[in-house]
Amino acid sequence: MPEQSRMGMNEFRDVCFVIMPFGIKTIGTGDDAHDVDFDAIYDTLFAPAIQAVCLPSSEGGGRLRPVRTDREFHSGHISQEMFEYIEYSRFALADISAINANVFYELGARHRAHESGTAIFRHGNAAIPFDINQIKAFPYTLDPRENLVQSRELVTKVLSNSLERNAWDSPIMLALRAQKEAPDSLQRVLMDAENALRAGEPEEAHKCWVRAAELDPKNPLHDIKASAYPKSTGDWDAAIGLLHAALAKEAAIDRKSGEPTYSDAYRELGVAQNKKDNKIMPRAGEEALRRAVHLAPEDFDAWASLGGVMRRADDDAGALAAYEKAVEVSKGHPYPLLMMLKIRAKIAGEWSVDAKTAVMIGEAKGFRSAQVGNDPPIDVPWSFFDLAEIQLYLGHEEEALAVACTGLELSTVDWMPGTFLSALEMLPQSDALTGLSALKDAARKREKELSNG
Repeated sequence: MPEQSRMGMNEFRDVCFVIMPFGIKTIGTGDDAHDVDFDAIYDTLFAPAIQAVCLPSSEGGGRLRPVRTDREFHSGHISQEMFEYIEYSRFALADISAINANVFYELGARHRAHESGTAIFRHGNAAIPFDINQIKAFPYTLDPRENLVQSRELVTKVLSNSLERNAWDSPIMLALRAQKEAPDSLQRVLMDAENALRAGEPEEAHKCWVRAAELDPKNPLHDIKASAYPKSTGDWDAAIGLLHAALAKEAAIDRKSGEPTYSDAYRELGVAQNKKDNKIMPRAGEEALRRAVHLAPEDFDAWASLGGVMRRADDDAGALAAYEKAVEVSKGHPYPLLMMLKIRAKIAGEWSVDAKTAVMIGEAKGFRSAQVGNDPPIDVPWSFFDLAEIQLYLGHEEEALAVACTGLELSTVDWMPGTFLSALEMLPQSDALTGLSALKDAARKREKELSNG
């Protein structure tokens, strides 16, 4: 770090440097492509939300001050001032919605410069590139207009919590710290795991993570990652064993309570337990999932998984409450949104959509379309199943069946199409859902094919 900034170090103590596109840019692809005015987003969303963030009293108090460079930068003409903001600002907010090269360049520079103090946001239907799709990118939306207030509150909350916790959020710095702390042999194994995952070889990645757990026996993350492959193949006993191993690790135990505090492990454990035993114990996995949402109340995936347990136990009221909470904390993620709509339709005995719900379905379509259109697709096969369901609701029967069939072909074990089928069976017969039978027939056929090996 240079000894002295041209602007003076004190100038940056309250700065939140906003890394985002300028002007009007197109996001989405194909029929879902549309223009977004990022200048308006900065003026109406980011700037007011940042100004509402209080700095910790240990840092002298006050409020964050938003700063955004006002012109594009080109190779050979990048201003020193921009680099100073990236290097010294107390916080940085990055909007990755437009997959903008300048944004990713500046975000990478920020992640290399700071272990903490960076948050990523995206417009609700913007895709997340494969290289960073495991980094949390908080979704915001401005349509309908009442969502602007919710989005401001989300930005303010994320920044406030990040400042208070000061937790490491840079994947670069986390990787470098792990490299310094781990022996060379472990680093090679972890690199092999990531490379296998990128090459589409999940079984090989699984073997690497199992080996990593042997080399680094105190780290619960290796066991959690290793559980992904047996989960995808339906080997629930293996997945459950690895997740119990993760929760038993010293690093997962809270020193004050003596209880495991790894919410991700509890969430995945609850899912695996329910998949294994729900036919004989309808509420299997509920205890683990309730522990997960207690530890991480903002984890919409845990809330949605809890909703699934309640649904399979025929507790429609409990399922609806869990899905509604998942929709609330995720700001309208397609999976809990669509499950919430099906549960409501089941309880009411009819399918109907109001104007607000129609807007949410449209946003969900954009989000899932971006994931399906990514190379490689993201969240397979669930992104395909959700998009098929959305197309069904929009009256696009042929598109719905085509997308569903692709997702069914990408399914690797029978419980995947089985889950899709069980969800569709909640929908009541309706003249507005004329393509429903075809979707269920396709899911039923694929489930039978996979169960017969």
